[in-house]
Amino acid sequence: MFSSFASAQVAPNIVGTWEAVSAVSASSGTEDKQSRLVLSNKKDAAILKFIISTQDGAAFQGETTWRDGVKNLVTGVFHKDGKTLLFSSDVGVGTGYVVNDEMEFCSASVLTTKNRASCTQLKKVK
Repeated sequence: MFSSFASAQVAPNIVGTWEAVSAVSASSGTEDKQSRLVLSNKKDAAILKFIISTQDGAAFQGETTWRDGVKNLVTGVFHKDGKTLLFSSDVGVGTGYVVNDEMEFCSASVLTTKNRASCTQLKKVK
């Protein structure tokens, strides 16, 4: 029953700077705090940069930088496949994956003042 754990993949080293290649996002207000709907397929629609500063095996921590200069701390872990990510920040949660020097980072807000979902494709630059 637990034999699949024995074949778990080793998480790759993802420490470094990752920059956006492309992105898609959707944001709107909430029922209580109305704001206009914004849909975007522009490269700067979501996070611009993800700097991963610390990693211990399958666990990591870093910081995202958004177009408006806002920065958020992110903690995350790899699934046992060594590619799939799960992460959390002050403002959202998400999933993603890493293959070689490419990453997809998809998140959704957990705010009561704004609804936001986005996916950013990133490339490791250093």
